[in-house]
Amino acid sequence: MFKGVTTQQILKTLGLAILAFIAYLVIAMLFTGWYTRHGQSIKVPKVEGMPVENAFTLLDQNDLEMVVIDSVYKEDQKPMTIVEQDPLPDMNVKPGRLIYVIVNTGIKPKVRMPRLTNGSSNLAIVLLENAGLKLGRIDSIKSKFGSGLVIRQKYKDRDIPVNTLLEKGSVIDIVVSKQISMVDSNALKSMEDGVVPETAPPIE
Repeated sequence: MFKGVTTQQILKTLGLAILAFIAYLVIAMLFTGWYTRHGQSIKVPKVEGMPVENAFTLLDQNDLEMVVIDSVYKEDQKPMTIVEQDPLPDMNVKPGRLIYVIVNTGIKPKVRMPRLTNGSSNLAIVLLENAGLKLGRIDSIKSKFGSGLVIRQKYKDRDIPVNTLLEKGSVIDIVVSKQISMVDSNALKSMEDGVVPETAPPIE
């Protein structure tokens, strides 16, 4: 036994040390629980279809963080709105979770005009669809080249060259040949020979 130190004093010191250790454990557990937010969860709100600014505010109010990972063009949705989110709505996540979103830019991408001439009208439909363009009016004109052949490709009533950059979804009109009749054929041959029959019908 230490000289001058009583047993009561030793027990009191040990008691204080034990209390201090217990208090340390409690504080450490509380701090760790607060820091890791153990056991807490937040239901992810739906931000799909919302303007970007509103979505950011809503997620921030729910202690979540928004991260834009990509942008696309959606014709049927308003510009600068959320078109996709991950995690999905109503999923339970921890506070501070990153919510990844894809935004609709509202800017139509550019595509190149394909070559439609000298091909069939059916092929023209496929080529336009693959290029992200739409088929508009189909006009026809009598031609000695036969029927169903695309003679002209037009955009806003003007011939449109191959590889011209257009907004996706632009409407393209085509002019397709149709078979000329025997009378038309004879009249055309006479005109090529320098003779125009009085009864010859006009050539379109």
